[in-house]
Amino acid sequence: MKTTMMMFTAVVFLLAGCQYESPLTKEHHIAVDPAVLGVWKVVQNKEGQPPQQEERMIILKYSDTEYLIHYPPGGNDEIYYRGYPIKIGGLSCVQLQVIGTDDGPPKEDEKNLFFVASYGLKDGRLAIRTLNTEVVDDSLKTTDELRKAFLANRDNRELFKDAGVFRKIKK
Repeated sequence: MKTTMMMFTAVVFLLAGCQYESPLTKEHHIAVDPAVLGVWKVVQNKEGQPPQQEERMIILKYSDTEYLIHYPPGGNDEIYYRGYPIKIGGLSCVQLQVIGTDDGPPKEDEKNLFFVASYGLKDGRLAIRTLNTEVVDDSLKTTDELRKAFLANRDNRELFKDAGVFRKIKK
């Protein structure tokens, strides 16, 4: 696999950080949100600036409790994610797992395949924020360690950071 898997840690949803070796939770029984399904265009990157080039993201329903996310479709560094809504300590999030690139699935020895994000929909825009690795250290190795750190910081206003903003593309 070319350097794509190395790059995904810096480009997931246009937001750096938040990559982990283990998921925050493996459970997923919350239904997907139909409002986020579709094709989205980036309108603001994490620095609050318009993107340098047009970038899109496709969010599809894979099952009643899982998304299939393709970002950026048609680009040089296409990545596919499995996503599922979760609720931990009263906070709603989405757990993301890299499932492959345009070159195929990740190699067995590749680490940092999990991400945690929150999102909000307002006025036709989707704002995605990632788990802040300065609050929940990305060196945590197990689901238990990650969950404990997340719960210990659930009231921290800095738990999620760096909103990327998308606008749905209508047919």
